[in-house]
Amino acid sequence: MLGVRKRQLPPYALLKLRFSTPKGGSALLWVVFLLLTSCQPARESAPPPPEPAPTQDDATVTLPDATYEIVKPTLEQQDEQGRTLWKLQAQALRAETRDSQAQGTLTQVRGWLYRNGKPVLEFTAPYARANAETREVEAWGGVVATSKTNDARLTAGRIVWQARRDRIRASEGVLLRWGDFELRERALSVDTALEKAWSGD
Repeated sequence: MLGVRKRQLPPYALLKLRFSTPKGGSALLWVVFLLLTSCQPARESAPPPPEPAPTQDDATVTLPDATYEIVKPTLEQQDEQGRTLWKLQAQALRAETRDSQAQGTLTQVRGWLYRNGKPVLEFTAPYARANAETREVEAWGGVVATSKTNDARLTAGRIVWQARRDRIRASEGVLLRWGDFELRERALSVDTALEKAWSGD
């Protein structure tokens, strides 16, 4: 059995999670919490805990080594003003707890990245994950992203989006199209709406 320490985070760091019938029962909800740093299941979907939840910040939850899956999850995060930062829909969230660590990956993902509470980029990718603490979204396996403010289109093997910098770092065969103009690079940085590009950084 593994000891996993629960962390207390500010309300604005919490994620919203919606999903259809999960496999793994109530223990899975703890795994999702650990995987995404601060994940909060939708109230209507959360099964009652098998025993009273710990009330102290230093309480310990134990989980066995296992693999879990949540079917068709939708995840999103808001900032301190309640504005959406990003939203991800996936076919599944596959999670694993092993050696005192929890890891998870979203598969067959459709995502939206926001600026000032409005979606400015939509993308699809075979795989993705998000970090609520750093406010970053990573997608890989062949990413296709389209700006919602202009006719720009980005394809890359991998992207890492940083909400705090309003910037995407694209790598692995990057192609950026603005209308008839094409820019090919091994790696490239762009703003979230694909309006500006930097070859360095």
